[in-house]
Amino acid sequence: MAQSFPPPSDTSSKVELSVSCSSLKNLDYFSKSDPTVFLYTRGREAGWVKVGRTEVIDNNLNPKFSTTFRLEYRFEEIQNLQFAVYDVDDKHHVDNIDKQQLLGTMECTLAEIMAAGVHLTKSLKLQGKPAGIITIHSEEVRNSNFIVDFQLSATKLDKKDVFGKSDPYIEIAKVQEGGEFTLVYRSQPIMKTLSPKWPAFE
Repeated sequence: MAQSFPPPSDTSSKVELSVSCSSLKNLDYFSKSDPTVFLYTRGREAGWVKVGRTEVIDNNLNPKFSTTFRLEYRFEEIQNLQFAVYDVDDKHHVDNIDKQQLLGTMECTLAEIMAAGVHLTKSLKLQGKPAGIITIHSEEVRNSNFIVDFQLSATKLDKKDVFGKSDPYIEIAKVQEGGEFTLVYRSQPIMKTLSPKWPAFE
């Protein structure tokens, strides 16, 4: 699902940002961190304003998030962004950052992301020290009236679990201009089956 901003004008365009991270800090004792990324933008007068956040990915220090952020790129304006990565400790109150642990932040401008081409990769910082890597993938959004519905299933999957059947899920990625694949969808797992049928989605 894409987070969205107002429609573009003649001096702006719609862009879509997706996020991946690597080498995040592990703050959990008995498992790996459960990261999510919050995106903030700074207004002309106010402080940081939340745009949205990604989904939470459990037990992963190298997450690739399927949630995207759709922004209006205004060519003649400096648009400051902050990406804040948190380890989610309280999944009942994910949006309450006081209940989560900060893994690191990265600040840049939207123009910097767009000038980098297909993606911008920078270090996350925590208390001034390196705290992993964050990559922002960007793509200009073109208007389309097409909606595609998917219904996927599988049969006779390989059994990966030792004491039970696999818990399969699907990931769909698209090819960007530079030939890189960017994750656009991740399903929920279907538990304990080798012949799953996932709910329809668009």
